[in-house]
Amino acid sequence: MNEPNLPNPGLGGTTANDPFQAAKASAMKAAEELRAAAAQKAAELRDAAESRAQQLKSAAEQKAAALKTELTDKASDIRHYADDALEHARDTCQNFVDEAEKMAREKPRQALITAFGIGLVVGLILRR
Repeated sequence: MNEPNLPNPGLGGTTANDPFQAAKASAMKAAEELRAAAAQKAAELRDAAESRAQQLKSAAEQKAAALKTELTDKASDIRHYADDALEHARDTCQNFVDEAEKMAREKPRQALITAFGIGLVVGLILRR
């Protein structure tokens, strides 16, 4: 009796009904399917990550643009405030100079003594 499931030693091969070969082929096929599924899932994850990164980049750009606009507005407000303060300081200084000139014309001796006293005090302060 000749059994069909035994390997043929003369040819170095196996018979077509070898259960180990069938299991091996099935395992190889399953491994190949798993490999393909893993590659597909990796591609899906990569696409999802790229999409999310693009969304985050877009949100960051929008936030940066809004912040830039807000900072520009604040800088403009500060510039206007500084201009107003400078103008007020110029007006105050000019008023002071006008008053000093008026006093020097009306009371020259008192203006001279006052200027001498202020100069003396400033000189003493700077000497120390």
